[in-house]
Amino acid sequence: MIKSRPVLTADLFDQALSNASLKEEEEALIEFVRYTGVIDELILRKGLSLPAKPPALCRLSDICEKIGATIPEHFSAVMEWSAEQSQDNIAWKGNLICNIAFNSDGVELSPNAGTTLYYTYVVHQELFVGLGF
Repeated sequence: MIKSRPVLTADLFDQALSNASLKEEEEALIEFVRYTGVIDELILRKGLSLPAKPPALCRLSDICEKIGATIPEHFSAVMEWSAEQSQDNIAWKGNLICNIAFNSDGVELSPNAGTTLYYTYVVHQELFVGLGF
């Protein structure tokens, strides 16, 4: 049985974001992800003019941990779900805002799958703001 992803409304996510006391550049990264919708390491680095170190996806993970600290029950549920999605049973904190993308054949977009140069992620639908609705 596949467990459904824990969902947080955009309003509750925005409240958690406000309560996380993020730095301006951290908020900018989250807003970029929410606006762009589909991301990978290169898209984040180029779009936000970030240096290669630390990796942008590590930055995203750290920021999601800060946000998650303000919504511990939901974050714990997301981490449990995240580990269940991983072949290695390892949770990724970035799953708070996005998840690995899949192609039309159901194959993940990743170097491991031989489908892309970078791991490609899609923002959760309820957190996407790119269309301005």
